[in-house]
Amino acid sequence: MSASDSDGRAYDTAGSEKNNMLDIGFIGCGVIASSIAKGLMMQNDISIGSISVSRRSESKSSELKQLFPDAVTVCDDNQHILDNADLIFVCVLPQQMESVVGALQFDKDRHILVSLSSTSKLMDLVNASCLSLERNQVYRMICLPAVATCEATCLLVPKVPGNSDGKRLRDLFDALGGCVECKDEDIMNKMMVTTAMMGPIYGIMRNNREWLVKQGVPAGDASYFVARQYMSMVKDAQVDARENPMRFDELIEEQTPGGLNEQALRNLKLQGVFDMCDNAMDAVLDRLEGRSDGSLNRK
Repeated sequence: MSASDSDGRAYDTAGSEKNNMLDIGFIGCGVIASSIAKGLMMQNDISIGSISVSRRSESKSSELKQLFPDAVTVCDDNQHILDNADLIFVCVLPQQMESVVGALQFDKDRHILVSLSSTSKLMDLVNASCLSLERNQVYRMICLPAVATCEATCLLVPKVPGNSDGKRLRDLFDALGGCVECKDEDIMNKMMVTTAMMGPIYGIMRNNREWLVKQGVPAGDASYFVARQYMSMVKDAQVDARENPMRFDELIEEQTPGGLNEQALRNLKLQGVFDMCDNAMDAVLDRLEGRSDGSLNRK
């Protein structure tokens, strides 16, 4: 991967100029790093030359090496990852981010840093890495594990530049399932709240399954049916969602008046479920923006 010079012109590293392949590194190899790496190897839009990963977590790095033995190198030294790669994903805990990044020697003419930490700040990353926002070398990204099958949409800040390097980076993230570029960190934080709804959605699905089991439905049938039903709902909801922001409203309007779906939705409203969802999302944003620890008092 290449960066941009002070005039915004793109320039390539020797390796990229030679074979036009991306060499990618992962500092930290947990669920998200492993998922991104799998997605990168699955997609066909951008050619991947090599992937270098931290040994920790060893179960994840070993799995990647087993799946992609010719592409993946497992490293014990994080600096070796930087030596092997141009695009660096840093996937460590928020409290470790600055110390881990600060201990590395980034090449200002080569490296692009993408942080996957939920609470890291761009300027903190710039200060720790000595890379530059103006030269499009530092980004924050948030995604869900479904990037492993190229079915998750990434959030990215700042927006990538309009030059050839920017297009390449955008194409890479689009290949993982799509990308929404945020103009600033304020918008990014608000968008991130939706990613925190993954746990609640799974909780609703589990509750649905357990309710069915209590009604005498075999657990396997209940789990399978709930998962497939929710998947079909989401697939229907995502159709033209970007071009048509009112898609969800239209689907609600399609519910048969007086029917089961319309009544269930009305009952949830009467029980205050959506107000509780708003409260939970407000609490997530408060935590992201440092106003609280995100906890709500029981009422």
